Amino acid sequence: MSKPVRWLATESERWVRERLISAEQAAQIRALYPAPPAAAPWGLIVFCGLGAVIVGLGIILLLAYNWDDIPKFGKLGVIFGAIALAHSMLYGAGIWLVAQIYNIDEHYPNGFLFWGLGALALAWVLRSVPQGLLATVTLACWGLSECWGFDRPAGWALLLVAGGLGSLAWMRRSTVLLVVVLAAVYALLLGSAGAWGGGSAAFAAALALGVGLVAAVRLRPAGVEYDGVVATIRLFGWLGFLSCSYLLSFDRLAGALLDWGEAAVGAREQLIAYRWAPFGLAVALWGRLLMRAQRGESPRVPWEEWLCPIGLLYCNLLGVTGTASGTLFVSLVFNLICLGIAAMWMVRGCRDGLLRETVLGSVLLAVVVFARYFDLFESLATRGLAFLLLGGLLVAEGFYYRKCRQTAEPEGGVR
Repeated sequence: MSKPVRWLATESERWVRERLISAEQAAQIRALYPAPPAAAPWGLIVFCGLGAVIVGLGIILLLAYNWDDIPKFGKLGVIFGAIALAHSMLYGAGIWLVAQIYNIDEHYPNGFLFWGLGALALAWVLRSVPQGLLATVTLACWGLSECWGFDRPAGWALLLVAGGLGSLAWMRRSTVLLVVVLAAVYALLLGSAGAWGGGSAAFAAALALGVGLVAAVRLRPAGVEYDGVVATIRLFGWLGFLSCSYLLSFDRLAGALLDWGEAAVGAREQLIAYRWAPFGLAVALWGRLLMRAQRGESPRVPWEEWLCPIGLLYCNLLGVTGTASGTLFVSLVFNLICLGIAAMWMVRGCRDGLLRETVLGSVLLAVVVFARYFDLFESLATRGLAFLLLGGLLVAEGFYYRKCRQTAEPEGGVR
């Protein structure tokens, strides 16, 4: 029982004893504030998982020390017996040990592939979040080792992680699994696009993915919240878009990131998969959102979110036409986008008494100003003036936020 619910139960009993309210009224009051569902025992999960990993490593080292003295059939018996007892951790170890027994000289990323496929199958059979986490990590290792070690895009790894494990995270409403899946999707998409077309291709893919995730949050079915899951998708979407916009706010980076001539020539499938598929999906999601908004089928989208598809379309237009040479103008546009988002978050946060938007807008504004300290201003006097203006603005924002909260409290209470 949570502390507030326990306090209410104790106090309501005291009110009944003092005859301030009846027992029926006390029961009705307690019914208005039911106990929240029990939280997952993360301490137990984390320490048990860590302990299982350490035990598995200890077993592997112990066997490795006596490995030469064990006959082949004995080795195989130990391996497959351990698989039956410890599932995926020792299943993965078994793959590498079997290869060592018979001196199999194989393409080493395949070991991560078979390990990940086994963990993925167990994750769905058991509906297990820990197995899903292991499958995500091993499949990501497979894909990234192909990208970084052999310059091969990892499209299949990306599909397995996004489809097979993203759907499991949604079904289980697991925030932890979704965080790992989205991180792996970003890494695999950037690694695959980079292996095909270099830094500009990886940048374009990251920008499109971030913009698409921001739209996906708004397109969720009506009444679907799942606070942790939705917040995670929103976080990764805004991190992707703002990180890309921040990089483009530097004129020294903008030209290189929007130079599409760096991409490999003649790789049509990779061009579709890593250049146009993420872009097309993001545009389709925002187009669907625009149609729903025009028909009044969805809540109003805040103005700053429309800067996401605008920025994406602008970047792709520059890339297609090859007109990104005027990088000073590009950096100016994305400085204004970052400042516009920060200003709108700050204004709405203060006006509506929303602490999260107020803080995020203030942090974004401070990051942009500090970046310009190293990138734009030459004079110490100009830099000092910029910091004075920033500090004064944040102080004024604090007073305005407090005033709005005090005005709203008598009517609606504290948010």
